[in-house]
Amino acid sequence: MATETTTLRIKAEKLGTVTEVKTLLADLENAYNSIYAFDFLVDSIIYDRERNFRQLDERFHRMRRYWKEFSNRKEFPYDPFFFELFWEDNLNRQQNILPNLLELQSKIDIEKIILPSDRLVISKVNIQSPGFWEFLGGLNPLQQIREYIKDRHERKKDKDYRSRQEEELGELSIEEKRNNIINQRIDMLKKVGYSDIEIRQLVTAMVITPLKQLDKHQDNGQIEGPEQ
Repeated sequence: MATETTTLRIKAEKLGTVTEVKTLLADLENAYNSIYAFDFLVDSIIYDRERNFRQLDERFHRMRRYWKEFSNRKEFPYDPFFFELFWEDNLNRQQNILPNLLELQSKIDIEKIILPSDRLVISKVNIQSPGFWEFLGGLNPLQQIREYIKDRHERKKDKDYRSRQEEELGELSIEEKRNNIINQRIDMLKKVGYSDIEIRQLVTAMVITPLKQLDKHQDNGQIEGPEQ
């Protein structure tokens, strides 16, 4: 599924060593790919659930029509077609159990789900000090990366933290903003029946943990913040 694209320009105080640059680009691509896969996974679950419900609805109406015809008969001979519909309906209900989110995540093949047109691309680089990296890719993953490094950059600039309590409130604020970005898909997972714990595990594994890998690059000056 092709997505809307955008660019993300990240300001940098320094370029870094060869190893640091390789790690930066690998961590950025991993965060991008993981968020892309998260979106793909949620969208796929919702699509499959909607399709299953449509099939159930069609099967119910089909059985209802057939039962009316069947019940109006003067005699009730064994009818294999009716029992075939009955067992098919039971089988479908058993298959309609929600799949395990972390198991689904473990089976994702990034190489297969990300279209060539959606892959993260370096579109521009300025190697002066300060310089910047500019990336082209899918709108939602790059927006989430932008918001994460922006929030963290603003927190690093804030010199008013007087205590550990204030620092913890800052962390909470960052988490709330990050959750607002993925709020829509979290609500979608809740509506199909997943618990808060299941959703939190998936979001942590596919969104929060990959984004946190960017922290060290922001701390060492390879990432300063996004350009507006």
